Amino acid sequence: MANNDLNQIRIFVSVASMKSFTKAAETLKIEKSTVSAKVSQLEKRLGIRLLQRTTRKVSLTEAGEQYLSYCVSALEQLDKGEQFINELSETPQGLLRVCTPQNMVDVLMKNLIPRFLKQHPKVQLEIIQTSKSPDLLSDNFDLAIVFGNHNIEDSSFTFRKIHQSDWIIVASREYLAAQPTINKIEQLSLLDNIALLNEGNNTYNILTPNITLSGKKVVFEPRFLINNMGNVIQAVQQHIGFAVVPKNMVMPHIKSGEILQLFDEVSLPSTALYLVYPSRSGQPAKVKAFVEAIMQWSSI
Repeated sequence: MANNDLNQIRIFVSVASMKSFTKAAETLKIEKSTVSAKVSQLEKRLGIRLLQRTTRKVSLTEAGEQYLSYCVSALEQLDKGEQFINELSETPQGLLRVCTPQNMVDVLMKNLIPRFLKQHPKVQLEIIQTSKSPDLLSDNFDLAIVFGNHNIEDSSFTFRKIHQSDWIIVASREYLAAQPTINKIEQLSLLDNIALLNEGNNTYNILTPNITLSGKKVVFEPRFLINNMGNVIQAVQQHIGFAVVPKNMVMPHIKSGEILQLFDEVSLPSTALYLVYPSRSGQPAKVKAFVEAIMQWSSI
């Protein structure tokens, strides 16, 4: 099979169907001599005559008739395969596997996911939320949303920035009311800290164990640790302690006065979210559609 020349086979099928080298050459828009040479090469490789030629007509041998049926069937399957690939590239369909950080779906569920599924009814969307750095190829993900500090070793991947988070220090009004007056950032080490755990390779690390300000390190004393930012914010709301959180996730609570921002003059390092996928070219329509939806969402 590896030695099969599809060009020879297609030309043979054309000649056999039209029973003419001349008509086949005209249809294929190639020289008649090329048609004759390709059929001869095919017969030589197979070691058997497929066509009987006379000055007046071309007819199939018995072997040629049998071989033609196999060739037509094979070419039909190839055409179906090409049609399938074309449909994949034109119409979003099939299973789309996406990896995101924890709590990301809480944000995407508000508008992006429902709208995407409604616009593309043939797509089955599967999302895995994890704090681990994903392996797109071995885990069979089509795309991933990752923090900027995650490493994707394969340089062939495409990274597109979709969001930047500014981190702030917060605590509930009720929690602060029960504490001594806090007017220096160093006093944070005396308060209960709610820590976000970041999942690594078989380990969990505190994402923000301290703050360095003007060369001085303020170490936090975690009272409650969990690997879910949504739960960290819930713990703040339950007056367990203070936490370092993405500003955009707590702005409604800050506006309502339920949560207060501490030391807003302190600038903490920001983090960025990136959309990662293997390549910008040759992607199925389902991937292209999701990339477009994410980029539109990120510009809102």
